[in-house]
Amino acid sequence: MARNHIRGYLESGRYELVALADLHESAMEEVDRSFDVSPAHYTDAREMLEDVRPDVVSVGTWHEGHAEWTIAAAAYRPKAILCEKPMADTPGRAEQMLIACNRNDVKLAIAHQRRFLPSYTLARQMIADGAVGDVQWIASVGAQGLPNYCTHQTDMFRYLLSDDTCTWVMGNVERKTDRWERNTRIEDAAEATFQFARGARANIICDLGAEVYQGAKIYGSEGMIDLTVEDLKLLNADTSGKWETHQPEGRWVQPGATGFEYHEAGVAQALELADWVEGQIETHRGEAQHGYHALQMIHAVYESARCHERVVMPLQTRLNPLNVMIDSGHLTPERPGKYEIRAMRLRGEGMDQDSTA
Repeated sequence: MARNHIRGYLESGRYELVALADLHESAMEEVDRSFDVSPAHYTDAREMLEDVRPDVVSVGTWHEGHAEWTIAAAAYRPKAILCEKPMADTPGRAEQMLIACNRNDVKLAIAHQRRFLPSYTLARQMIADGAVGDVQWIASVGAQGLPNYCTHQTDMFRYLLSDDTCTWVMGNVERKTDRWERNTRIEDAAEATFQFARGARANIICDLGAEVYQGAKIYGSEGMIDLTVEDLKLLNADTSGKWETHQPEGRWVQPGATGFEYHEAGVAQALELADWVEGQIETHRGEAQHGYHALQMIHAVYESARCHERVVMPLQTRLNPLNVMIDSGHLTPERPGKYEIRAMRLRGEGMDQDSTA
């Protein structure tokens, strides 16, 4: 995902890539070749921050490094930080990121880049304009654990509903194996329901079927929208009860192109960040409070499973409730043996994680 940040920065025409920090020199050399750039290389990120003092910092580590490196970067007072999602590995660490950036006057955005997809933005506008009446239900699916894949879905719910507030969450998880994703414990399967202040409800089923995609089916009192990352289909009285397809054009690449959703959204995300930094707009679609709400909604599913109850928001538990269940013996794997589903992303002899330090 760090490469998607880099592409966004460079193609927006508003940034200069001045330095990279990575534990592996080979990773930085690959970036140089891929983008025909020659930034300074550091294997110590704090040394980079001290030497370079960048205006904007991207944090593209695995999940447990998001808080550590956002807090470290904020201490050097850049103008903005763009951190990959999920915002942090626990709600408490996400709060610390907000505090660190606030006390250092640093703008913080979380890279839920699909907020910048033309189809998502069109769906949001249609809903706001009443094209489907009152939204009653949003159905989505996920995979590879709630924290990674499905924070996109919880963030999408709020974006489609003009960032309405989630008021309660109820869900459950299955975890018979010791499954991890980017060195974060994940469940084997999950299902969750989310209630929003203005009446809409949404649900996620994760790793419970063959169908997996980013997007949703949106059911309203007067119509429906079937949303994907490239287009949407609308059905209401104005379409004579037939599905009407809308595929809005991209600004930098067109739907159907390889990697469309990452390319198009990544550049738009970087461009809006530049506008935010320069004071041309008051906020950013990915402003950190949105990432924080999306993360809380995911961890509320775990808290609901832990406490066997509906969880009223905002979430009060600051640790990862899934970890609490496992460490306390509440949810001991029946088939032990840690396995990392993203091990293919590691380099050298790494099988579990890269060090965050």
